[in-house]
Amino acid sequence: MPRRRSSPLLVLALLFSLSACTGQPAPGPAPDAGSAAAAPAASAGAAGRIDALLAAEQRRAALEVSPADQQSRDVGVRRAAARALARIGGDAAWPGLARALADEDDEVVAWAAYGLGFSCKEREAEAVSALVARALARDARPSPAGAATAAASAASAAAPSGGVAAGASALDAGGALARAIGRCGAEASEPTLVAWLDGPRERAIHAAYALGDLAAIKLKLREETLVALLNLASGSAASPPVPEALYPIGRLEHVPLTVIPRIRDVATARLAEASDARLFAVRALGRAGEAAASELARVLSAKGVFTASERAEAARALKRLGPPGQRALADAVASLAPSADPIALTGLVSEDFGVLLTALDALGSAGAARKALRDLAALPPPPSAPAAILRRVAWLRCGAARLLAGGDYRDPLLLGCDVTAPAEPGSKPDAGAPVRGPIGARAVVEVIGRDAITGARLAAFRAYAASGDLRAREAAIELIAGHEEIAGAPDLLAKALAAEEPGLVAAAAEVIARQPQRASEAPGKRKRRKRSDEKDAPAAVTSPAIEAALLAILDRPGARDDPELIGAVVDAVGALALKPAEARLEQLCRSSHPTTRARAGTALGVLRGRKIACDAGLPGDAGAAGRPAVAPPVGEVPAEASALVRAPVVLIFDTDAGELTMTLDPSLAPVAVTRFIDLARSGYYDGKIVHRVVPGFVTQFGAPFGDGAGGPPGRPALRCETSPVAFEPLRVGVALAGRDTGSSQLFVMHARAPHLDGQYAAVGVAAGPWAALADGDIIRSVKVQN
Repeated sequence: MPRRRSSPLLVLALLFSLSACTGQPAPGPAPDAGSAAAAPAASAGAAGRIDALLAAEQRRAALEVSPADQQSRDVGVRRAAARALARIGGDAAWPGLARALADEDDEVVAWAAYGLGFSCKEREAEAVSALVARALARDARPSPAGAATAAASAASAAAPSGGVAAGASALDAGGALARAIGRCGAEASEPTLVAWLDGPRERAIHAAYALGDLAAIKLKLREETLVALLNLASGSAASPPVPEALYPIGRLEHVPLTVIPRIRDVATARLAEASDARLFAVRALGRAGEAAASELARVLSAKGVFTASERAEAARALKRLGPPGQRALADAVASLAPSADPIALTGLVSEDFGVLLTALDALGSAGAARKALRDLAALPPPPSAPAAILRRVAWLRCGAARLLAGGDYRDPLLLGCDVTAPAEPGSKPDAGAPVRGPIGARAVVEVIGRDAITGARLAAFRAYAASGDLRAREAAIELIAGHEEIAGAPDLLAKALAAEEPGLVAAAAEVIARQPQRASEAPGKRKRRKRSDEKDAPAAVTSPAIEAALLAILDRPGARDDPELIGAVVDAVGALALKPAEARLEQLCRSSHPTTRARAGTALGVLRGRKIACDAGLPGDAGAAGRPAVAPPVGEVPAEASALVRAPVVLIFDTDAGELTMTLDPSLAPVAVTRFIDLARSGYYDGKIVHRVVPGFVTQFGAPFGDGAGGPPGRPALRCETSPVAFEPLRVGVALAGRDTGSSQLFVMHARAPHLDGQYAAVGVAAGPWAALADGDIIRSVKVQN
């Protein structure tokens, strides 16, 4: 669950880079030093070796995992070795992962398959062939082994706090094999997975999820594959329906016209059956053409029949369906809008609030909802209402006002929509100065961006870009990339680059990376070089202030511990081809963070005019023969590894939505869990803002400045501790902005999200109405219950 937006450069290159930061929480732990599930009692020597393998995993030192570890008689050592290689990934880990795939222990096989699924670039066919062969070998095992696996799974499900019996496999090897086949995207992947749809129900579900992975990579599935999925989802007299088969359809932007009526029929039928997978039917209806609008409208309006997550997803699906979807959303806004009665407004602190907010966000214009929107924009805040109620009233008022405003950023309803920070008594909203409330400020910036930013509009824009609410400032800076008419952009970008907030710095750097010409001074400010093709035209010259700010960030102490920030800056340096940064980029080429190395290599390639690779920590020509066969540089063992939390810990959150809890379990992510427990004990989360709530998807918190960027000072980014387990409702994961960028931010799932499986580190399970929180709510305090 990304902390912020994706970086503009290297998105495709990094999609398959090494092992993607993957994370999944699940009922069972994988062995680590001190894990109760690390197989039968380990000897002192084995326990020491498991500790060493954890250190190798954290340092990303694949060569420290030896063949002897993989041949150990202690299954805990073999599991720790496979886990380390899976999380390290890349060429150096490939031979070990291939060996681990042949292990007799299902958990070792699961880790091996998982790692191969993220390390198969340019080896797709080889990897899929090995994965399919291993799956066939597992099928050929004597049935008692299968019975033992089933018993282990049952023990895992029955164990408290997601624990498992000693020696039982906590991971599903069959699922890991299928998902890896989908993620590798070889030519054989699709037909293999389609064949598996006809197998046992559990395998069919794994194959459906894997086809969803493949759909996201290939952006299409064969028509016969879609037919097979629909057949599975519809069921038969002999086999009950498998609603998970609709998941891959929801991953496609476009489906063939020939299957749209069948998608509509099958998905509609699945709405009658409540389950975590019913969400996939709602999402599939969004690909079923305009005729599906009436069914989605029924889901959106049927409180008590469908979950809040399903209803919010219905609103997002309606947005895809053109005019019929917009009409349905307009009707829904009118029916879902709360009464102005102060008592009724206390009910806004609930999951249903997110449904209405999503419907507002899905509306493209006021249209037929104009009357309902006017009522919402003027919704009176209850007298003496607590902050949580005022915040939700402000979200509704501002959401309605920005639709009514169109392009008029001076609209009185818009300027006065935020009741969380009302203007001084007797004053009137000023279109030329930032409004005081953070919700209103962001709404005004959005409206400013709907028209050319010149004249008085430019003055208002500059006011929001230069001061006021941080997230409104970031939103204003982001507008520069899409508005070439903005005058004085270099000055605004330079000021943002000099800020202390990493999110604002990254926002400016990303604008420069996407639109490097925005960093150039206006003609006439400096003497300019002339282009050879336009002898009379001045050549663009990068603003000295921007150049100095970018170089200063590269030299800033601690900046290199934040891969998200440094990556954005490196992208900007590369886009501007700043020659003075060359030596600094060479240093970054030796970083132990793979994403930093990749970005540094790309930027160096721009400066040197040829492709540069930093795979081995040394800048060299990409693909050049004779490059040193050296493994990537390794990092340091994090401080948390010296005092790991060994058992699950409960955190109790006092929030604007009431008391909420989560249980963090170190069995799958020992270093990350230790970090979060340390932060909670230190009071770090007390007073923090819940900065991101996507109704029906996630709630996220823990950013130091409340904008989704950065982490606590002095705490280097965490290595990804990811696992082949499922992201289910109330699963807790580590928020990321790329591989190895986690720090202090956590997210809590609202619904099943297979596309997150294997992508983010899972650290526990939450309890309570986390989905009732809203963007801007406060975590007053966190207690650690030992």
